[in-house]
Amino acid sequence: MIVRTSLSVLMLGAALASPVQAQTTSPTAPDPYRDQRALPDPDDPASRDALLQARGEAYHRAGDDQQTEEELRTTRALNDEIAAQNALADKADEAARLDYDAALARHQIEVRQTEEQARAAAESARASQAQYDSDYAAWQEQVRLCRSGFREACAARPAWVRPAQ
Repeated sequence: MIVRTSLSVLMLGAALASPVQAQTTSPTAPDPYRDQRALPDPDDPASRDALLQARGEAYHRAGDDQQTEEELRTTRALNDEIAAQNALADKADEAARLDYDAALARHQIEVRQTEEQARAAAESARASQAQYDSDYAAWQEQVRLCRSGFREACAARPAWVRPAQ
């Protein structure tokens, strides 16, 4: 009894302390609305460069007139290589999409065939069950007639036996 009471008091104290702790903790995430500095104009190259430098970016693109012929050739070659890689990636994406579409079509055909087979099997099972029920009812009737004293029913061919073809 004492253990139960002390456990209850301990749980009550923990429950009451939780809201107090939640109110006294300070937020650790920075407030994105606190920084009210004006953003640089994206159309102004100087402010754009200042923003990049403030973020730690060291790259600065020189104008074409400031580049040497070798740098321009290297840049064109790199751009051509990137364009070729992009074209190759586009072709690979298109081939993958076509493969996916073909696989999806095959899957849909397989699903339709499986559903048709399942319907045919269910219909066959229903027909077989109906035939069985009919044969069983005919057999029960023949047995009833035989037991009632109708001798021809006892000697007659059973109803479920089909004539040989």
